[in-house]
Amino acid sequence: MVVNTPHVPAFAAHQPTRAVELHDDGDLTQVLTWNVETDRRRIRTAAPNGVSACDIEPDGRHFWWFDADRTDVGVWRRQPVDPGQTETGRLAAGRDTAGPPPLALTGLPPGRQHGIAFDATGRRAAVCVGTGRQTRCYVGEPGGPGHLVAVSASYTALVDLAGDGNTIALAARADATTAVSVVRLTDGRTDTVAGSDQQRIWALEFRPGDRPDPELLIVVETPNRYQVGTWRRDRGIELSSGLSYESEITAHWYGDDGRILVQHDRAGRSRLLLADPETGEQITVATPSGTILDLAVAPDGAIHYIGTSDSVPPRRLVANPGTATAQPARRPRPTNHPATPAGRTELWTDQPYGRIHSFLATPTGTGPWPTLFLVHGGPYLHDRDAYDPRVELLVRAGYAVARTNYRGSTGYGPRWQRNFNHRVGLAQLEDLAAVRRKLLDLGVAEPGRTGLCGYSWGGYLVLLAMGVAPADWAIGLAVCPIADYPAAHRGATAALRDVDDELFGGGPDDVPQRYHAADPTTYLDRVRGPLFIAAATDDERCPPDQIRRYVAALRHRRVPHRLHWMPGGHHGDAAGQTRTFDELLRYADTVFTPTRCRDRAEAGRPKWTVVRS
Repeated sequence: MVVNTPHVPAFAAHQPTRAVELHDDGDLTQVLTWNVETDRRRIRTAAPNGVSACDIEPDGRHFWWFDADRTDVGVWRRQPVDPGQTETGRLAAGRDTAGPPPLALTGLPPGRQHGIAFDATGRRAAVCVGTGRQTRCYVGEPGGPGHLVAVSASYTALVDLAGDGNTIALAARADATTAVSVVRLTDGRTDTVAGSDQQRIWALEFRPGDRPDPELLIVVETPNRYQVGTWRRDRGIELSSGLSYESEITAHWYGDDGRILVQHDRAGRSRLLLADPETGEQITVATPSGTILDLAVAPDGAIHYIGTSDSVPPRRLVANPGTATAQPARRPRPTNHPATPAGRTELWTDQPYGRIHSFLATPTGTGPWPTLFLVHGGPYLHDRDAYDPRVELLVRAGYAVARTNYRGSTGYGPRWQRNFNHRVGLAQLEDLAAVRRKLLDLGVAEPGRTGLCGYSWGGYLVLLAMGVAPADWAIGLAVCPIADYPAAHRGATAALRDVDDELFGGGPDDVPQRYHAADPTTYLDRVRGPLFIAAATDDERCPPDQIRRYVAALRHRRVPHRLHWMPGGHHGDAAGQTRTFDELLRYADTVFTPTRCRDRAEAGRPKWTVVRS
């Protein structure tokens, strides 16, 4: 079920033939070194829990990787790129009896990784680590002691270290009065850039080069648009009037001549633009239609990116802006037809507050079909024109699959993302219900046989819907969900508490009525089931104890359900994800296919049984 998504490389700034990247080997993610000149690749780590982040020093001689436990708490380690090189009697691959590779910076506490950066020479590095509710930022010479330079009482991310090594940029919530903090290390002076709910500030990276006055690339979000700009200590924020967009963007400096590479995401598709912020001139970089999941710019200007579409699994591609075209990027053509011959289409559902966009996949033949909504998490994410193996397996099993970008989703502009009056969960359920009604009207969904399947925050929406609107949904399938929102908020990471605070307008003690209305436990007496719930034993995002209590309440009320436990953290490993989806599909089969035997025959699926907890 799991597709191994490739990763973009991190290039050594002064040794462009050397790079590192993360590599999925089918079980765990490890670090792979890449000699660009010879195209030789070698896996260089053997982290017992896999590696979630890595980077390479500018001279290309050493790389860093984050060594974490199952809850994502760990330390940065450093080892040579050349596997023949030894360091302090230790094999460079870090697999000898002397133990793991040495620490990248010494004297740092274990924590969650909140960013890494190097100066232009590589003689100085900066990292941020989250320890409890604090974020601590350290700077030091690679391999030497780390010096504490900044402490935040809440979640903060390291944006970048300036080329001269004397300035760091830190990012808090984009609407906070300290949305961006720029700290000069020579004298400790800190300049802050204030955000607000009318002007959110997103800091991205310093302009390359050793500059006496660092220039920080930013994106400013207003209630209607996103705009590219820069910040300098002597000038403040300067916006480029020509680089303004109606939906989400991210941006990167393209070389050191001031040009900017913009990725613009709209309605589930991406386009790349090479822009001049002074003139506003933009050219479209030629890429296949679909979604860009990640990108990196090599020292020679080549753009390495991960591209995908609904029929093409993620693959690494390279774009050369020299082949860019001034033609506008292709836009999706909206349609309300229930299915194309290939079984893939898009659906727009009009509501008084806007249009709800869904991607729809259907089996061969004619409907109606038993239908599952595959609900994305986040909530600040969105479903895209991107390959998802779960969709393929569900369609093959005889289900129509709807992926709906409810209010709160990115990719449709600030108003769609934020304007639902803190009605967390309830507004999203209204959108899912509206699309459900339309699918019934179009003859796509079979009456009485529509269900919900969601992961993480999507799993939360599943549990909430099964209590708020039990008559609408014949089954709920929730993986790593929020089951008790106040408890999950108190037990989650600092970053997730910040997300909750923005969604609700505060914590459970600040706005208890909002949490009560959004909490699945509020509606337990209305839940009919059946429910499949999968939980991870070491989940740091959706803590397992709140799921245990929710399932105990289901058992007490004799609600049909099954509980499936997975080892590891929130995302688990590939094998665990595959086993979980297999169990989830078996459970759905017991609800939907007994009265639809021809679907079972067409899909060639075996008969399965389910043991309820």
